[in-house]
Amino acid sequence: MTIAPDGFAPDPTAQDRSVRFDLVFNVRDLGGLPTADGRRVQRGLLYRADGVHRLAGTDLERARSLDLRTVIDLRTQGEIDRGGRFPIEDYPVAWHSLPIIERMWSEDDLVATTGAADFLRDRYLDMLDEGAESLAQIVELAAHGTAALFHCAAGKDRTGVTAAVLLGLLGVPASEIAADYHATAGAMAAFVDWLMEEYPDAVDSMTSQPPEYLEAPPEAMASFLQIVDERYGSMEGYVVGLGVPDATIDRLRSALLDR
Repeated sequence: MTIAPDGFAPDPTAQDRSVRFDLVFNVRDLGGLPTADGRRVQRGLLYRADGVHRLAGTDLERARSLDLRTVIDLRTQGEIDRGGRFPIEDYPVAWHSLPIIERMWSEDDLVATTGAADFLRDRYLDMLDEGAESLAQIVELAAHGTAALFHCAAGKDRTGVTAAVLLGLLGVPASEIAADYHATAGAMAAFVDWLMEEYPDAVDSMTSQPPEYLEAPPEAMASFLQIVDERYGSMEGYVVGLGVPDATIDRLRSALLDR
């Protein structure tokens, strides 16, 4: 099954930043992305991912090469109860449950009357409110400067918003953030193929959605970032409004940007 359209063109740096696993489909290093002032995010310190709670066997051995110290789980408690968590018994890390939505979207929610991009943009804006406390803690954790990975179930929506917050603080331009978000679309095809084999009931609900939901339309992220600027002045303005100290933001930049 191919979910991504024929014209799909992901961020050209995404291939180089992708981390390949057998049963985890959407992992990439955010290192290498450029900032507006000519610097780059350091490699090997910040990863975005889908269901790393599935890591086992060969996949788990591959994950050890990332030298992770922190794993941040953005899923709801119900998802964790059903699917399990990162295998900290076999790969000890500091594991944090920091959900940024209160409940999963229902099929009724996914009937968008204004188009997928607008629907997704509005849900991402909701996450800034629902997940405010978690997002503030995530900034604090990322500022430690040791290798950290954050993930949800598919690595697209909640993970995309978290990536946007952190990359926005680091000064990565909106166009780069939107391109990295859109790079998820290619991975969604492999994720849906896996669901068809392992959880066919789940794939029915996914493939009944308009395909734009799975394509991670870049205009959804671009519009989200534009509204963040309009409402808060910048991503930094949003995060400062959550009570994150300026010193933490400075520490984040010092730890994660090249010198």
